[in-house]
Amino acid sequence: MGKKPICKAELATLFRERMDEHPECPATVSVEIREVRTSEGPGWSAVTSTADSLAYFKCARIVGALTLELRRKYELSDD
Repeated sequence: MGKKPICKAELATLFRERMDEHPECPATVSVEIREVRTSEGPGWSAVTSTADSLAYFKCARIVGALTLELRRKYELSDD
């Protein structure tokens, strides 16, 4: 089964919705979706700012876990 295409804005919204389920992730923490190269070819990664990663390290770990989960389901579409 292939991955579902999704644009960066939709993916960022999905991340925010999932982050809102965790009290460790305040609404002030934002996520940026970046295109990256992976061992499997083009891909994407979700990152928080350095300041947010340091101030809310548990939230940064949640974002990392969500990235791994959602990469299995979604690929970036051409915005």
